[in-house]
Amino acid sequence: MNNIRFIAVQDFLVMLKDKIVLLWLFIMPIVFFAFIGSTTGGFGGGQNTVKTLAIWYAGDTEDPVYKQLNSHLEDNNFAIRLFNEDQRLYKDKWTFDDYNRQLWIPEKPAQSLQDNQAVDITYRFSGGSMDSDYQVFKLYKSVYKTLADTIVLRSNHPQQAAILDFSILDEQIKAIDLEVSSAGKPQIIPSGYKQAVPGILVMFVMMIALTSGAVTLLLERQSGALERLAAAPVKRSQLIIGKCAGKWLLTTCQLIYGMIVGSLLFSISWGPHWHWVFILLIIWAGACAGLGILLGSWGRSESQISGIAVIGTLLLAALGGCWWPIEVAPAWMQQLAMFLPTGWVMDALHRLMYFGDGLAEVSNHLIGLFMLMIMALTVAYQKFRFTA
Repeated sequence: MNNIRFIAVQDFLVMLKDKIVLLWLFIMPIVFFAFIGSTTGGFGGGQNTVKTLAIWYAGDTEDPVYKQLNSHLEDNNFAIRLFNEDQRLYKDKWTFDDYNRQLWIPEKPAQSLQDNQAVDITYRFSGGSMDSDYQVFKLYKSVYKTLADTIVLRSNHPQQAAILDFSILDEQIKAIDLEVSSAGKPQIIPSGYKQAVPGILVMFVMMIALTSGAVTLLLERQSGALERLAAAPVKRSQLIIGKCAGKWLLTTCQLIYGMIVGSLLFSISWGPHWHWVFILLIIWAGACAGLGILLGSWGRSESQISGIAVIGTLLLAALGGCWWPIEVAPAWMQQLAMFLPTGWVMDALHRLMYFGDGLAEVSNHLIGLFMLMIMALTVAYQKFRFTA
């Protein structure tokens, strides 16, 4: 047991001396957390958040049509920032051009409607938000609802229509009553950092095992270091188990660091079942360590190992839901993810962290990953080679 511990620790320390390993272990996860998290904030659950809308309107703010449209926009979760010639800055900080959602409303829209003239409203959006089409839909909804209010007012209340008094519509009995009740436990699909941090962490654990873990093993084999260890008074089983444990230590270091950084820098809550989340990721780290040993024993060159590791990791990460919530993907992609180990991990993480599930709901995921870990370590043990 002492030999296994010594080999594992020394193997771990040797990998930490590599500056490239340190870069991908401690720096790159933060970069990917920030970049992927900031660019995927519109996936899934971010659609009902308040969006800022800059409006250029030089008319009277008491204009009934403007007030009605403004009310519908606010009902659709738009935060209004009003600009005109007299108000070029909002709270002495932001100008109209600073906003990426801009709406132009002509002066005297009520007078135009009363004169049966068109009211031309212009909207411009710039930026890369993932839910831009949904925001346009909400904008159309607000405009057409204002138009519908005007039509109803003219049809049923001609006196109020003369002055465009929309207040009477609030007192009108609705033809349809909508009863709302809970259909079950809500499942808000994670987006932004809530999706990116655990997803990218799962990807990086696999990446570090299949690149650094496998490459260092290849270099030790090519340099003859493994042959010298084989000649030492150490059993073959102890040497192989120690090497597997060393790679496991590296991947475990990666996930512990990622969980701490996610909590401190990106305010990620690992949920009430955080201990099962940690166990799940530890098993995943063990499976990746076994795959790293297997790739390091099978590979013939650094470029071959790096190519297989990077392409394989990125492909499994994309299809398994590490880059975006798999719940927003097409049905065939969600079904495909359940055949991939990254899909098992991400589905279990979402269930434990965000969907309120417990151990019973993710037991199959844990069993499947545990079997994968045992199989990967067993095959790595059998295929371990000391010579190039």
